[in-house]
Amino acid sequence: MDRSKRRSHPRVPASVTATIRVPGGVSHTATRLTNISLGGVFIDMEEPLTFGTEVSLEFALPVAARTIQCRGLVVWTSKHARAAEGKRGIGVRLMEIGIADMRVLADYIERSLRVEG
Repeated sequence: MDRSKRRSHPRVPASVTATIRVPGGVSHTATRLTNISLGGVFIDMEEPLTFGTEVSLEFALPVAARTIQCRGLVVWTSKHARAAEGKRGIGVRLMEIGIADMRVLADYIERSLRVEG
């Protein structure tokens, strides 16, 4: 089955800079979100984090004046993936995201889907 048909939320392409913090305070800046959904994001990284890593994310979408801050969990990584399809990075499930930030995210996705459609 096509992987995109199993997703609960539609993904939209993005090119957004993000800051990722992992436990212990290590920060990865200038990483790039390449797609976004209400359920998660794909983050392009040269040195992908491992599956199960909890992260704090900060990123700003072009439609919003605010920075979105949330926590997430690495649910996919190209670090050990057999078929990474040329992608280097991590899939992060969004967790602990505020209602206002979720509304900004939903608005961005809705606008992007209208432009694509």
